[in-house]
Amino acid sequence: MAIIGTGVDIADVPRFAEHIERVPELLDRLLTPAEQLKKNGKRRSAESLAARFSAKEALVKALQLPQIIPWQEAEVVSAFSGAPSFRLTGWVLEHFRQKGGETVHLSITHDAGRTVTFVVVEGSGPALAPPVDQPAPLLPGSPEALAQLEEFRTWARAKREARRAEREAARRRSGD
Repeated sequence: MAIIGTGVDIADVPRFAEHIERVPELLDRLLTPAEQLKKNGKRRSAESLAARFSAKEALVKALQLPQIIPWQEAEVVSAFSGAPSFRLTGWVLEHFRQKGGETVHLSITHDAGRTVTFVVVEGSGPALAPPVDQPAPLLPGSPEALAQLEEFRTWARAKREARRAEREAARRRSGD
């Protein structure tokens, strides 16, 4: 198994708590009921809540997901040992499998009003990071970069014109 992706996130606990205080329904959008409550039924501390959301943010980065995901579909759970892990469902699980993901490793820590989470995704899929031998980026303003930009603009104009022509043709057909 190879590492497909890694993600790290840091959260400011007082800031997270302030957001939750100001918009209480945000907590229900970001965390499942099981993530919000301890095993004894009491609400988790602000550190623990922020850490769970931070873990989801790190997962988003590790899998290169869009920034807005169905947060309830990536649930932070605890093993009997207390070690954190993820339970993925729905679209997030489907995306995880499409990327070739097989295992997610999660590490969480919090201290001095901050939480840090680290996620490693392993599997049989290709690494999501660009290869180390990729060509050097073009310098902005260089002749090569300007030529590449003009090539892209020409391509984009042609695509726009083709879409416009398709819409016009569809309007003519529907008007006949």
